[in-house]
Amino acid sequence: MSDESGSDSTARVDPRLLQANERTMLAWMRTGIALMTFGFVIARIGIWLRALGVSTNPAAPETIGTAWIGGVFVVLGVAGNAYAIRRFFVIRKAIRGGRDIQDDAFPVAFATVVTVMGAALGGYLLFHLL
Repeated sequence: MSDESGSDSTARVDPRLLQANERTMLAWMRTGIALMTFGFVIARIGIWLRALGVSTNPAAPETIGTAWIGGVFVVLGVAGNAYAIRRFFVIRKAIRGGRDIQDDAFPVAFATVVTVMGAALGGYLLFHLL
């Protein structure tokens, strides 16, 4: 179908496949940016908890806990963005080369970690606000 480099198959590649790959990367990037933003807000929520009078001690566990949980969400956002960039180039190379796209377990693992962290955050906030 094409040579190893995939150079002569580039002209025959359906541009919709390449555009879909780009849209997928952009969706991952938006998700990563949202997670980083959410992480920053969560890291700063300790200030809000103190303002509500939940804690009178500035170094209370709520402040430290929200900083750690927020930090994990920021790291998840960075990991999602790094994955998006890497996966974009892998998929583009496969499309241009006429090869099958390999399955990847990262999206499921990523979604699982984000879900667990969201549940941890919910439990943490319920425990400290009730």
